[in-house]
Amino acid sequence: MIIVVLGGGIDLQGNIPSYVYSRLGEAIKLSNNLDCKILVSGEYSFLYEKVKPPFTEAHKMEQYLLKKGIPQNKILKEELSKDTVGNAYYSKKYFFIPKKEKEAIVITSDFQAERVKYIFHKIFGPEYKLKIIGIKSELPGNEKEAVWQRQKELLLKTQALLSNMKDGDHNFLKDRIYKFKFYREKRPDWVKNFVAKGK
Repeated sequence: MIIVVLGGGIDLQGNIPSYVYSRLGEAIKLSNNLDCKILVSGEYSFLYEKVKPPFTEAHKMEQYLLKKGIPQNKILKEELSKDTVGNAYYSKKYFFIPKKEKEAIVITSDFQAERVKYIFHKIFGPEYKLKIIGIKSELPGNEKEAVWQRQKELLLKTQALLSNMKDGDHNFLKDRIYKFKFYREKRPDWVKNFVAKGK
């Protein structure tokens, strides 16, 4: 088994949002009772174009785990993904397949859990045993509704994006990931700003 912790944004100063620390805290608790590694997943959002953050999300998460006493040899780092589809694709391709791992606990936030469940089951396929944990997030009231609504919209868009892909056929994405029209669509300013704190 591998515990996968999804990144949730990083700003231009290299800071990650509070709810990502909540995800990491859950991973630490679980790892204390399980003989498994923690895979931190995320480069930074594809919405960053010219100016980039100083670190990847995965690097920042790794540093926190080390600070909390998790040994280096228990940490895996995926630094290619720019969104949740990438989190699943690169985690499977470069970690689960080579290590012949068939079981995962995927940790995200509550507002993203439904979409994460769809994406990971779609990309990993039925031969993998996946458990998705959505950690309760403390978003401000004015932000909470917009974020939850945005995730519902993204779920529908993601389902359309992957509609021609057979469950578990991650190679479908090999030459397509980040080249879909979806990634070129204009985002509202608040969405771009939210990326600096969390996707």
